[in-house]
Amino acid sequence: MSPDALQAMQWQWPRYRAHLSARVLARDRGHLGLDATVATDLANSIPITPPPLHGLARASFVEWRYFAVLSPAFHGIVGLALVNPERRFQRIAEGGLLLIIAGVVDRPRLPISVAAANASGPLLGDETAELCWMHLFAPEACAFDPSGPDSPRVSLRAGDADCCLELRQASAAEASLVVESGQGLKLRLSHVGVQGAALPNALDTRLDGWLGRALGAHWQVQCPSPMAWSDGELMLEPGLLDGCAEAPGGINPCYASAALRARVASGEQVVTWQAASGYAEHSFGIRPLPLQGWDFLFVPKPETSEALVLQTYRGSQALRYVEVCWLQDGALRQWRFPAESLRLDWSERVYDPVLGVQRPLRRRIEAAAGGLRLSLDNRVLHRMPLLRRRRLAVRHFFISEEIGIADWRLSDDAGRVLAEVQAQPCGGELAHRRLRVPRC
Repeated sequence: MSPDALQAMQWQWPRYRAHLSARVLARDRGHLGLDATVATDLANSIPITPPPLHGLARASFVEWRYFAVLSPAFHGIVGLALVNPERRFQRIAEGGLLLIIAGVVDRPRLPISVAAANASGPLLGDETAELCWMHLFAPEACAFDPSGPDSPRVSLRAGDADCCLELRQASAAEASLVVESGQGLKLRLSHVGVQGAALPNALDTRLDGWLGRALGAHWQVQCPSPMAWSDGELMLEPGLLDGCAEAPGGINPCYASAALRARVASGEQVVTWQAASGYAEHSFGIRPLPLQGWDFLFVPKPETSEALVLQTYRGSQALRYVEVCWLQDGALRQWRFPAESLRLDWSERVYDPVLGVQRPLRRRIEAAAGGLRLSLDNRVLHRMPLLRRRRLAVRHFFISEEIGIADWRLSDDAGRVLAEVQAQPCGGELAHRRLRVPRC
């Protein structure tokens, strides 16, 4: 297994914790009897300079694993976000492993093309059955990579009085996840990426000016599954929804729409999907994300081995690109359009009273590099706010999960069409700071 594939499987926090501790111990070689060579090796294992703001750097660590399902039965995400794992600055910052299950159940029929979508970019409607459920595990309730290097292997176990989960990572692109909450939620998810489709890692170590230098700020994106097959089952009991708000934006970050409540009350408590399109990402680093943000889009189509991924991180050119996958002459091909080759148009926007920001309704992208040309048109049909308001550090930061459709076309300089995708269901996220928190 390649080093990149192994890294995409492993949780990085244990390495970072050892690295940051070694930075301190290297200044005091006799502390705890640590050999100077061991301390130096640990300190050099991660490509960042010693952060002067050591405590804030530790609090700014984030590690994010993201599994998307794009199915008519369930269109959404299962996300695992490890944030501030040492629980520093608890008055202003949350800490622990945040589990997020968010999506639309029984997704309404999508438009037949991007052009057919209403120009005003309406949401799917009040009849949409949607769920956003979150649970925060304390760091001490989590065991990262407890089974050692064997495969198939347990990548994560977490459990407390209210919820438990187990993530198995058979390879960088093959995983299974089981979640069970005593409040009335059960999830079983399997994810198998298309073989040979993993995208090259992207890393930026020059972020955020003087603050970034003081933190050793950097961010790495790994995408082992730009397109995948997903099977799964989600069971919801009425008691779970009793603990959820009826709409997003309040103190309770969990919410369930009226349509979902009616569905569950009628006895339809189980949602299943098979051979659904999927996407997975693993990203991590030290960066004060509540001061920053990102915008990304993924359009997987595993049945034809075609995929498109947009990544944009504020303040970074290295993490601003579009990657495409397609079949040509019987072989899977990939190409990354870097920042300087992109023309991004997000001019069609609307003010969102829940998010408190202007958000895009449509993304248009043109790119040309390496003898290839790309055009993309993406219509955002629905958004699900992922908001947490109990701590100052995240109150003015939002994530908006998106459901949409996309058209994209790849051609060469001779005009030959290499890939063309129409009205493909897609997903994505918009996240950044906001100056105020809307009243609810």
